[in-house]
Amino acid sequence: MIKYEHLAMLARPYGMAADDLEFVRSNQNHVYLCRRDDRRCILRISTGRHRSSAQVEAELAWIEFLAAQSVRVCRPIPALNGETCVTLSAEGTVYIVTCFEHAPGRKIMPSDIAPPIYEKLGGLLAQLHSHALKLPEGHAAETRAQWHESRLLNEDVAELRGRVSPGFLKSLKDLMQKLRKLPAAPGSFGLVHADACLGNCFLDGDQLWIFDFDNCEHGHFVQDFATILYDSIYCRVLNQFADEGLNDRIAPLWAGLWKGYSRTGPLAAVDAFELKHFFLLREAVIYIHYHRTLDVPALSESFKAGLEVMRKNVEDQAHQVDFERLALLSKDAQISTAI
Repeated sequence: MIKYEHLAMLARPYGMAADDLEFVRSNQNHVYLCRRDDRRCILRISTGRHRSSAQVEAELAWIEFLAAQSVRVCRPIPALNGETCVTLSAEGTVYIVTCFEHAPGRKIMPSDIAPPIYEKLGGLLAQLHSHALKLPEGHAAETRAQWHESRLLNEDVAELRGRVSPGFLKSLKDLMQKLRKLPAAPGSFGLVHADACLGNCFLDGDQLWIFDFDNCEHGHFVQDFATILYDSIYCRVLNQFADEGLNDRIAPLWAGLWKGYSRTGPLAAVDAFELKHFFLLREAVIYIHYHRTLDVPALSESFKAGLEVMRKNVEDQAHQVDFERLALLSKDAQISTAI
């Protein structure tokens, strides 16, 4: 948590007081709900995490570009002096502070988990990918890092050496080497959200909004599909452990995602090999995140058993999800749209 006096200093450039802020969460950033000019907004405070103000400015430039194309994203709100992000220091800690519009509508609820919400998510993802291909040369957003340079796969991993198994680290390195050999093919590579999931969306009537572009990077569009598959499909329908019905529960949600995407999205389908290995990379990132943020020895035995399954999946580079079936479903969706 941030000290009250520091919070007051960090909120001041945006015309807010510490008492105006309602704590939401601390994960990769400290996030607060607040009001400015009688409207809800989000104050995001970044400390460390290997993020620079230049990278944040590039993130905000990407969001502004998408907003200008009428994509439903939450635009940055400038500080009182017009700056889009503010860098301040206190007691040796550097803080990068940004403010965003609050998405209209509500969180995605368990009752929403059905093909229609994934169709909306697919349509929104199609917009993101289509506009990524239209980004003008020299645009400020182009300075975002490449996917393999992510702090999640580099600095975070380095900090955990000795706390995760050598086999896990070896397999993670191998996964990245395999994926780095993929060509940055035109029409399938560009800026990706890199944390696209229903947890970063709000539903406003029948329209879906997306936010939290903190991890956006240059990458393969299939990465966003792998993230959605892991975070918003697999983890949503998983029982405590995978069972025989897992892939049957996944299939209609994945088909809904592709039904929405295939109307305007640039990808014709996904390759099973790429989807599987980016999915395993996502599982590795979540496994690393848990070890970085949680007191693993103090976790329940069932949680630790789940972590063991994740470790084994990454080390063996095998998974219970039927990626070949999902690749075929993505092709079927494209064919259905073309008819």
